[in-house]
Parts: sequence; C-alpha cells; structure tokens
Amino acid sequence: MILVVGSYGAGITVRVPRVPGAGETIGGSTLNIGHGGKSSNQAVAIARQGGQVSLLTALGDDAFADSARELWDHEGVESGRVKATRGSTMAGVIVVEPSGENRIAIAPGVLDELTPEDLDAHRDAFAAADLVVVCLEVPVATAERAIILAKEGGATVLLNPAPATSLRHEVIAMADYFVPNESEHEFYVREGYRAPATQVVVRTQGADGVSITTGDATETLAPLTQHSVVDTTGAGDTFVGTFAAALDAGAELRDAAQRAIVASSLSVTVAEVIPSMPGRSAVDEALADYLNTTN
Repeated sequence: MILVVGSYGAGITVRVPRVPGAGETIGGSTLNIGHGGKSSNQAVAIARQGGQVSLLTALGDDAFADSARELWDHEGVESGRVKATRGSTMAGVIVVEPSGENRIAIAPGVLDELTPEDLDAHRDAFAAADLVVVCLEVPVATAERAIILAKEGGATVLLNPAPATSLRHEVIAMADYFVPNESEHEFYVREGYRAPATQVVVRTQGADGVSITTGDATETLAPLTQHSVVDTTGAGDTFVGTFAAALDAGAELRDAAQRAIVASSLSVTVAEVIPSMPGRSAVDEALADYLNTTN
C-alpha cells in the first residue's frame, strides 16, 4: 500500500484577453474549475496505474471538499484519513493571457493547519504503508514529520521536493528516493544539500529526459518526445505517481523510471491535470514503442 501525504486544492483558471489594470473590469474571459494539489494528483496517478493508495491531507467545509471526495471515490483513492475542519479548502487562482503567460495566487486555507500532531494520530497508516510519498505543499514541520514517521514505520520514502523549500538536510537524506525537477534540484544544490550514497536521486529534465544518480553513478534516460504538446501542468505529478506505483509493484528502478517517463509524456498531449493522466493500458502500449526506440 502507498500512503501519499500532502495537498489537495481546487484550481480556478481564468483565461483573459489581457490582464486588467488596477480597478478595471474586463469581459471576454473564460472560467474553468478543476482538481489540483500535488499529492491528490499523484494519488490519482497511482490509482490509475493499479496501485493501492491512501491519501492524508486536509479539506475545509466547502464545495471544493465535496468535489474532492467525489474525485477520490471515482478514482479509487482511499480518503478515510483526510482531516476535515472548518475553513476553506486550498485553492489557486490562475490568470492566463492569450500568450500563455500566467499569474497565480494560492490561498492555502486549512492545508496550513495540517500539523505534525495530525500525522502522529495516523501512525498505524505509516506502519502499514510499504511506500510513503511526500511533497512540500504542506507546512515544513509536517512534511518532515511525515518522512520521520515513515522511516520509523519501516516504509520506503519518496520525497518530491515541490515546491522547493528549505528542509533540514538530515531529514531529506532519510528519503530513499529524492525526485526533484531541474529548478528544484538547483535550489537544493545551492543550499548545500549532498545526497548520501544510499539515496537515489531521480531528476526530471523535461525534453532532456531523466537522470538517475546513486552515489557516484549517473544514468540518463531518454525522453519520449510528443509532436503535439497541449498542457504540461500535470506532467510532474504523473511522473511521480507512476514511478511510485511501479516501484510498489516491484519494478526495478530503471524500469519504473521509464514507465514514468512514458506516462508523463502522454499527459502533455491532453488539457488539464486529471483528464491528462493516462491509465495503465495506455502506458503499457506506449512503453513498448518507447523501449523499441531507445534500447
């Protein structure tokens, strides 16, 4: 079983003909409200790849919370450990210009109230998990506690350090898999973090593929290039979720990473995060073609 600890949030996207000035109202805009939050996205990706997954996050008492539960019920994500409290579910407002340039404002809401003590109340979940996935859209102390509880319970830990945030290096080093993108990796290098020889660093590099480093050995895996890129928003979460599901199913490191490369590549061909995440059979089919061209 995989336990995902972190975030759910609603994404409110407004596409505008231009950004209004101070005090100005403009028409001609379009609105879309969708599911977001890195941890929820990753949990859905895990479920679509056939993984058994439980999500530990926080929701408010609003319509966004109701929508989240409907999503998880539909996708097969176990959500009995989600903290429900009075207040607002995390939401992000994204204003997108015709050029694709965007401006984003995040209201964390009750997600900021997910505490280390809340996690302590679910020690049994950490003890039961084979793999725990943690991102950094929750308070730092909560993310660190999730890693510590997972290791105390004997689980493998995958840390997706997004968004990049200062953590105690000794806690980062506890993660078995450290999975940043290029900018996140650069952030931790600047902070002086050096991965121990026992930690696997899986760095996603977009069109440059994925590099896997263990100790002094690094291997770079080729990307799967798509001719038509529609939306890259959910690619990172698709990669993490697919990678986690493959590892939990017993795949070797290289095989799990290749499967995740294929899934994330398929995701960029479809608009919006949840609709873009491919199912297991789609990944199986595309993976065979990818391996034929890269091996």
